[in-house]
Amino acid sequence: MRQDDNSLFHEEIERIRKSGEKPTLFLHACCGPCLCYPLSLLLPIFDLTIGFINPNIRPLAEYEKRNRVLQAFLYRYAMDHKSPVSFVLLEEDFSRYDQIMVGREKDREGGESCLKCHAHRLYLSYKYAYEHHFDYFTTVMTVSCKKPSRALNEIGLALSKGFSTTKYLFSDFKKEDGQLKGIRIGKEYAVYRQNYCGCLPSLKERLEHEKRKAEASPSPSLP
Repeated sequence: MRQDDNSLFHEEIERIRKSGEKPTLFLHACCGPCLCYPLSLLLPIFDLTIGFINPNIRPLAEYEKRNRVLQAFLYRYAMDHKSPVSFVLLEEDFSRYDQIMVGREKDREGGESCLKCHAHRLYLSYKYAYEHHFDYFTTVMTVSCKKPSRALNEIGLALSKGFSTTKYLFSDFKKEDGQLKGIRIGKEYAVYRQNYCGCLPSLKERLEHEKRKAEASPSPSLP
């Protein structure tokens, strides 16, 4: 049985600190809010590059907004901490993503389709890290309470066998109040916080949830 993913993370970080090195890390980021805490934790340890590789995010206006928000936060945070961070934005193949995700509308958020989505984005990101000779790769997605950290790390471990010169960094950023710490950083920097994961089915599910919530709320009484 594999060790707890958070323990594996801390063991690797301790090994890096003792080595006196500052290795390169390509960090996949899905949005500004999820980047907040992992960035604060990893910036002192790694030579960081952030990759926004998310063909799941729709509509296009939302994709562009999350990209802008993430870059603006990253720039301000790096300036405040006097530590430069590189940023990568790949040309997204939205059509390919749609082909892979046929049938998502019949699934629920958090189901098998979502794991397929996570795996696709991690593959694209890990492939970039490997081809550009990064020492490490990981994703910020384990900070979210709605994302399965164990499953994400299993995907990363499986991918690492094909990208052997770039080591996968196990993480569970939601541990040790990671999500709460990220929310606090996000508020400090006024980071836009979206209310749905990214794909159109998840947006539809959110809108339906809000509608049911509104319908269940008692009507205000007249004076």
